[in-house]
Amino acid sequence: SHAGVYVILDRRFEFLNGKAAVLAGYPLEEMLGRTCFDIVHPEDREAIRERAREMLKGRRSAPYEYRIITKSGQIRWVLETVTPIQYKGRRAILGNSMDITAQKEHSRRLQELEALEASILDAIPHAVLGLAKRGINFANDAVDAVFGWRPEELIGKTTRILYRSDEEYNDIGKFVYSTLRRQRTCSAEIPCRRMDGREIVVRLHA
Repeated sequence: SHAGVYVILDRRFEFLNGKAAVLAGYPLEEMLGRTCFDIVHPEDREAIRERAREMLKGRRSAPYEYRIITKSGQIRWVLETVTPIQYKGRRAILGNSMDITAQKEHSRRLQELEALEASILDAIPHAVLGLAKRGINFANDAVDAVFGWRPEELIGKTTRILYRSDEEYNDIGKFVYSTLRRQRTCSAEIPCRRMDGREIVVRLHA
C-alpha cells in the first residue's frame, strides 16, 4: 500500500506497515507497543480523539487532518481514516494515513502570496477591479474614493453599475474587448457614474 496502514489495540500500535513507520520517522520496532497519541501533536490530540470517535461510530465519513511529531522533531501533516475491526479475536482499529505535508505547505504559501497580492493592490491609490465576463470579482480599497462604492458592494455585480447607460456600457465593452483581442493592453478615457449619481470621466487601463 502507498498509505500508512496500522492496527491499534488498546490504544497501542499492534501492527504497522513500513510506510506508516517511515511517515512517523521511527524504526518499525520502536513504533510497536507505543500509544497511538504519542506521536500526535499535543494541540491536535483532543480534536482527533473526537473525529476518530465519530468515524468509528459511523457518524463521519470524511478523512480528517492532524499533525504528528516525528522522532527527529519534524512536524508532518497526516490525512487519516479509521475503521473498527476484529483483530486476534478482539475489538481493534484499522487506520490508514497519508502524508499531506507538501500539500499543506503549498496551500500555506499560496495563501501568503494571495495576502501579499491583496495588500499590494489595496496600497495602490487607483481603483483596481478584477473582471470575468464583465462581472466584478475583485475590487481594491481605492474604488471607494473613485466610485463611492465599498469593495464588498461591487464584488458580484457587473460593471454596468459604473456606467451611465446601457448604451455606453455596451459600446465601451465592445471597444475594450475588441482592443484586447488585438493587443495586450487597452487605455482610454471613458464616462462613468459614481454611486451618488455624479458623472465622472476616468482613465481606464485594461
